[in-house]
Amino acid sequence: MAPQYEIDQAHTKVSFEVAHLVVSSVTGEFKKFKGSFKFNPEDYSQTQLDASTEATSVDTGVKKRDDHLRSTDFFDAKKFPAMTFKSSSAKKTGDKTFDLVGDITIRGVTKPVTFKVTYKGEIKMKGQVTQAFKGVAEINRKDFGVNFQNIVEATPAVGDTVTITITAEGVRKLK
Repeated sequence: MAPQYEIDQAHTKVSFEVAHLVVSSVTGEFKKFKGSFKFNPEDYSQTQLDASTEATSVDTGVKKRDDHLRSTDFFDAKKFPAMTFKSSSAKKTGDKTFDLVGDITIRGVTKPVTFKVTYKGEIKMKGQVTQAFKGVAEINRKDFGVNFQNIVEATPAVGDTVTITITAEGVRKLK
């Protein structure tokens, strides 16, 4: 059986990147999130993750853009304050890699997604065990009803594909 870990918010980052005007991109992150997972480094198939982030905590470094992202054009954060992910399976793909499959919910719409996860390792110190990971997934924002688009000189201002990157540490207290 895989032990339970709590996501260490001080050492975890939930970020995204989306094309801007085709030739560039905008990056941002969510500052408020929580979650827990089960993990056994000897058997990746036992991995289970249940996590959420607060839509209002989006931060791209530009207040006007962040306010727009919170609006009904994008996350509709008042109506849908949380975005969630709950895994359903994990499959080893390499020595330190696995696919984590599950459901992501954005704006009340739930769709399957696969995170390509790299296991970064384990540290035991100060009476706890820490596991570290990096996971990357791509989604189409329009699948979740995020349809806002501006056309600038015949070029879409916002791309449809969003890359989600999570660098995470999870902590388990030793008894």
